[in-house]
Amino acid sequence: MTRPSTSIFGASFVDLNADTAPKSRQVALVPGALVPVLPLDLPSGLRGEAREQVARRQVLDRMGLDDKAVEIRPFHGLKDKETWSHVLLADAASLAGWRKLGQSCKAVLPDYLALPTADGVWSFAASTDGVAVRFGPHDGFSANVDVACAMLRRKLRNSRPEKMVRVGPDVPAIETVLADEDIAVSDDQTGLKSLSHSEISFDLRRDPRQARVRLRRKVLPWRWPALIGGVAAAVWAAAQIIETRTIEARSAALAAETRALVRTHFVPNGPILDVRSQVSRAIVNAQVAAGQGQSQITALTLFARASTVIADQSATIEAVTSATPREVILVLRVADFAASDQLADALRAADLNVDVIESRVSDTTSGVRSELRVTAVAS
Repeated sequence: MTRPSTSIFGASFVDLNADTAPKSRQVALVPGALVPVLPLDLPSGLRGEAREQVARRQVLDRMGLDDKAVEIRPFHGLKDKETWSHVLLADAASLAGWRKLGQSCKAVLPDYLALPTADGVWSFAASTDGVAVRFGPHDGFSANVDVACAMLRRKLRNSRPEKMVRVGPDVPAIETVLADEDIAVSDDQTGLKSLSHSEISFDLRRDPRQARVRLRRKVLPWRWPALIGGVAAAVWAAAQIIETRTIEARSAALAAETRALVRTHFVPNGPILDVRSQVSRAIVNAQVAAGQGQSQITALTLFARASTVIADQSATIEAVTSATPREVILVLRVADFAASDQLADALRAADLNVDVIESRVSDTTSGVRSELRVTAVAS
């Protein structure tokens, strides 16, 4: 086989035929008339393989073609991979021949996809069998000159390009149609580049359906382990949810029972905000009442009552002494002087007399050392 000559689209392209052997980095071009782009009316909600199946039925019904005689490929841009509305249609026998002839090249494409284009920019060029025309990234065709002129006139009834680019030599018939529509033709290809819209992804050698079949063959052996794993995970998750709800129900029942006991025996009136503090205060008050006055309150009772408040204030007890049976000396460590004052106020709010003996900063440890004398409030 002889090496092909350079295409009008550049050295990266070559016409595919039995007398040429494309290079590995070249894109082989086939007549675009044999791979037309067809617009379809597809539901917007369809995706993936379902959309392809509906498109295939529409094309076969519209054109009365044999399902095994043609191949239909989605044709889309970068932004509409899931909502495409055009397809490439090709004869199955021709595709088989192109796959054989183009085994060594980079890709096999219809010739109109080699034309440089952009949004709003149309282009045309003389092709092997007539004229190739591109109506932007998502549409194009190749045909003999007379058919191409007719298709161009029809397209111009509904839309017009911002720029019309000619690639290669003049095509008088096409340029006459454009002149009749007052559309200027330019040879300036600045900013345009062939194959800049993922055209390589439409390589005619690839069979999308065969690729899906191969994927299924790889995935299907794993379907049962995956299904069993999914069921096991679902059962475990359900068990965890049931156990969590059971624990929450038990906690709620225990909290309700505790609040009921507190309401019955300790806090008959008013809101229950802090069970531990309110119960401790109620017990001390009951002890005072039972002893008929302060004379029956012991240092141990005072410490028990004060310790609840101290814990709530996040203070640390360093020492506890009792100078008399009815008073407690507390040595505490708090964060700062403000915390010391706040603790003293909290103890007074718990119906205790508090005298601040000393509050000072230690040289060896952080925080404030506070020494307090705690006695009961006289009844």
